[in-house]
Amino acid sequence: MPVVPPPPPNSMTGLQNRWYNTMLKGLAADKSTAQLIQPVPLLELSDAALWAYENTVPPASLTYNWKIVDCASFFGEYASVIEVLSRQSTFEEDIGPDVYKEWIAYLNTVIPPPSDDELPDLFQQWALQHHPDVASIGASDLTNIAQLTDLQKLLRTYQGPPAVPAHYKGGIKELQARLAGSQPVNLSFSSTTAASDVSDTWARGVNAHLSGLWTGAQWFDATTVKFATSAVTASVTLGRYTTWTAIPDSEWYDSGLLHSAYANHVGPPWVQNCHPNWHDMFAEGSGRLLRAVASLLVADNVTCKVSSDAAFSADDQQALKAKAAAGVWPFFVPTGDGVTNNVSFDGQGKLTLEINTPKGRPLVIGATVLDIARYLGQ
Repeated sequence: MPVVPPPPPNSMTGLQNRWYNTMLKGLAADKSTAQLIQPVPLLELSDAALWAYENTVPPASLTYNWKIVDCASFFGEYASVIEVLSRQSTFEEDIGPDVYKEWIAYLNTVIPPPSDDELPDLFQQWALQHHPDVASIGASDLTNIAQLTDLQKLLRTYQGPPAVPAHYKGGIKELQARLAGSQPVNLSFSSTTAASDVSDTWARGVNAHLSGLWTGAQWFDATTVKFATSAVTASVTLGRYTTWTAIPDSEWYDSGLLHSAYANHVGPPWVQNCHPNWHDMFAEGSGRLLRAVASLLVADNVTCKVSSDAAFSADDQQALKAKAAAGVWPFFVPTGDGVTNNVSFDGQGKLTLEINTPKGRPLVIGATVLDIARYLGQ
């Protein structure tokens, strides 16, 4: 049976694919992981605002349009996994059913009942007298149980109310210091010469949920189609550019435990018949925790000049001038706080867009996305 080729992309997707390839080349980013972000508002100068970009389960798209796609938080999905896990069955299996019954009988005689954190030492003392061959592994298992119980309690405090932002290593001051020591990047784009093939990218060419020419415009808007099918050029300077590694704070994130949950489809540490279960979280195509942000692509002091050879009508020109403040392609940075979006036309109606952002106000223009197996070192 012959293979049916995929349908050609719509005009805006085709333009964005070319822009994606140009950006990756200029930023020395990897097509096996890189994702662009739209729109790109100025980053609020707070740790929580930065962490919000890191704390995302990105969609399977080369461009993540957060105005259109509301993605789950990495913390929220991680916490839902940790909440249903248990180490108890591992403890019972490791020490054996007969020893386990003796231990429970002994434990019922201890007044007052020990806390979870006291159990490992208590078990080791008891087992060294009665079953020394399982003293070490049993104490180790009980330590893991206590740590999991403590982690589950901690995660509930993050969830509130009031909710606490999921902390990541480093904050806005550290990011600004990194940018101050980084170098500028210059990009040159031409829609007539840029490569359009994105089939070998990590998202297998999917570039979904794109805006039109301005924030809020549809890709099939007539003005957008005219722009996207024209010869588009862009000259871009990122005054500063850096890659910012996203590292969840170890206070709440246990990579080993999440790795164990991912590696075991059934059985420990999953509780029997729990929800969510492995398939709910990790099944290909439908799982809620299929990807994670490994790093952010961050720029500062952006200048961008975009030109189109299409002849826009007076009505098109009026609409573009009215809508530009919301942000325009390719960054969609809204006007304000030092950001300018200038729209002009020559005597033939040919469009020029000029986008400028201020120094000291970073923009998260993209991310490095890993599938959950790669993120966990599988």
